[in-house]
Amino acid sequence: MALGMGETKLRILETLRSRSSCAGSLAESLGISKVAVHRHLEDLEREGLVRARLEKNEGRGRPKQVYQAVDEQAPYARMCADVLTHLKELFGAGLVLEVLTRRNNKLLEELAPHMEGLTLEQKIYRLTEFLTEQGYQASFYFENGAVYLEQGRCPKLALSMEHNEFCHTELEMYKKLLGVPVVREERIAAGGNCCRYRMDVTGTQS
Repeated sequence: MALGMGETKLRILETLRSRSSCAGSLAESLGISKVAVHRHLEDLEREGLVRARLEKNEGRGRPKQVYQAVDEQAPYARMCADVLTHLKELFGAGLVLEVLTRRNNKLLEELAPHMEGLTLEQKIYRLTEFLTEQGYQASFYFENGAVYLEQGRCPKLALSMEHNEFCHTELEMYKKLLGVPVVREERIAAGGNCCRYRMDVTGTQS
């Protein structure tokens, strides 16, 4: 349903899948103008992917318009967000981190055998292929003695914005999988245009 959708519109939809939001909050979290957000929301409403409702302000003032996603993925994203929030409230952020770490360790066990005997560049190529299949729009390039892995999309954007444990465990998994220090320079969940990781490759490709 989201095929052919522009990147900004898709990021708005992904955000609304796990939590309702007004246009102002969306503009602030995504780093774009409120006018642009309204334009994209109007398109999403026409396409039947987003629904608006009026919500009373806690104090004085006119009711504000709040938007939520209503596409087929939205109920699952909201359920996942609710479960993680309840886990954090009941047992603390440490449990959420442990759960996501165990999940990524399971994924690591599946991917690691495909990396054996490969150079760093070959490993990054394999990882890029896997991430692209998962909807991350991944690519990599070399620059000034380092290799950069970029993810143009975050399929779990709204969840990552509310639970940065997703980003933390993702970084740790890349370090283990590639076997070299990995530095994250930018992330979409923090308002960046992409998730960008840097790995120094001097002396590691032989």
